[in-house]
Amino acid sequence: RRELPDGGARPSVAQFKQLVVSALRELHGEVGAALPVDVLTYEEKTLSAILRVVSSGLVKLWSALTLLGFYQNRRCAFRVLQVKPCGAGWLPPNVSSRSKVVW
Repeated sequence: RRELPDGGARPSVAQFKQLVVSALRELHGEVGAALPVDVLTYEEKTLSAILRVVSSGLVKLWSALTLLGFYQNRRCAFRVLQVKPCGAGWLPPNVSSRSKVVW
């Protein structure tokens, strides 16, 4: 979940995905930006998302999101609420599973 302590713009799902890729690029370079991350669900009102990433990329994703502190020149923070191995039993309909999910 992304948190905006001082308000500000709420990104669309495309902007949210770009923010994730930018955070990966900033911390881990082009290799990090190339990490396959899927936005399975995104709630613009609450700024909550379910992200899917291969297990080998979990630490890179988590660290990049944790260290990101600004969006559009405003302070923000990501809070990882839960990490689960992917299983078809809890995924949204029509979503296939991969190794790990950040929720």
